[in-house]
Amino acid sequence: MNPSLIAAGFFFAAVLIAIGYLLGRRRAKVATAIPQGPIIQEDERQRMLGLLEGLSRWTNEYSGNVSNYQSELGELSDAMRISLQQSRSGAARNGRANENQQASDARMVTLINQIMSTNTELQTRLEAAEQQLEEQTEQIQSYLTEARTDGLTGLFNRRAFDKKLDELFSAYRAGGKSFTLILMDIDHFKMINDTHGHPIGDMVLQQISQRLGHGMQDAEIVSRFGGEEFAILTHLPIRAAADKVNKLRDRIANDPIDAGSAELQVTLSVGLSTPQEDLVIGPIVRRADEALYSAKNMGRNRVYFNDGNGAQLINAPEVIRS
Repeated sequence: MNPSLIAAGFFFAAVLIAIGYLLGRRRAKVATAIPQGPIIQEDERQRMLGLLEGLSRWTNEYSGNVSNYQSELGELSDAMRISLQQSRSGAARNGRANENQQASDARMVTLINQIMSTNTELQTRLEAAEQQLEEQTEQIQSYLTEARTDGLTGLFNRRAFDKKLDELFSAYRAGGKSFTLILMDIDHFKMINDTHGHPIGDMVLQQISQRLGHGMQDAEIVSRFGGEEFAILTHLPIRAAADKVNKLRDRIANDPIDAGSAELQVTLSVGLSTPQEDLVIGPIVRRADEALYSAKNMGRNRVYFNDGNGAQLINAPEVIRS
């Protein structure tokens, strides 16, 4: 809850309690000074006291809803003003004591009017503060999005990936689910930039990113790891993850990328690993990187995984020992 609203609620609750105390004092004076009956009738006084008590509770519970508070105070002020007008007709009979009571009632009405005026000003300020808070919240959300997102591809960036990897590894070490790390690299990307220019290279990165995002929607995170390299984390077992990403690799290789004046056939090399009895994250990343290196070294456009028994080509019996 907004601290300003809470402070405002406490302030007006204190004022209302003071008014209640004043009413109690005045009731005692009226009872002794005017035997013929009080100016404000007992039932009306009880009604006003009930309003005050209700407002006090309301300000503590719902200090943000200033407009309702304004309405309640207006009703209380009107009730006291009517009672004051009625009492003036009997002023000549009641003498000096009655005049004092009228003056007391008038001061109370004035006080309530002052509270209402202050409340209106407070409402305006709170509305302005709320608008400013919303704008600042949007700016913070935008900043957090930019801090976690790669500007070119729209995928998560390296910072967000590292954070997610730390979370999954910590959960795994605490007895949670295992996970699979997928590293992939666009083959011959430097040649694409050199031949077609960096704007075309950027288009390739963007379209590959879209295909990865759509193809790995159930992953924990799909990120741009850096340059033309991507990193994915999934809870799929390593062989199931390797099979899935291999099918995605095949679709990308057989679906040329529209780069304006040219259609480019783009392929990916992929390496996967999974946690073993690792005490730190480093070996997991190293095994995935070794598998990726094997994929590139053996001809690119293929998927290798390392489940702790060396780099292996998906759907093939061969084993590449590092």
